[in-house]
Amino acid sequence: MARGRIRILVGMDFSRESLGALRAARALAAKAGARITLAHVRPTSNMRAAVVENRGDLLRGEQGRLSPGLADHYARRLGRLRRPRSDERVLLLRGVASPALCREARRGYDLLVLGERGRGRVAAFLLGSTVQEAIVRSPIPVVVARF
Repeated sequence: MARGRIRILVGMDFSRESLGALRAARALAAKAGARITLAHVRPTSNMRAAVVENRGDLLRGEQGRLSPGLADHYARRLGRLRRPRSDERVLLLRGVASPALCREARRGYDLLVLGERGRGRVAAFLLGSTVQEAIVRSPIPVVVARF
């Protein structure tokens, strides 16, 4: 464990399950005096990110507005999850969810908290599971919150 205050990394995909994981992490943080970082992993491609986020308006907009529009979109979306007047941090990562979260976990976190699933059972079966991969590859303990 890192010295000083415990640091908890919470993987967010904005699903009901990841919101449950955030509630569980907050309860644990309150008991342990821990600091929380909420992390969302977006696709590397701006076009793919706009499609995943249902932001076709950004694709149809002026040339050169896609990247700033996505940055604003994610800042607002993550900002709504952060508790006001708290020391919670928000972090936007790029890439594939599990490897990106595991890379971030190496940066001094003590615990990774994830929801049981995000895309649903069928997609998890077809695409592989972020949670299963994180459990195997994470350099820190993983808590899987079930709701």
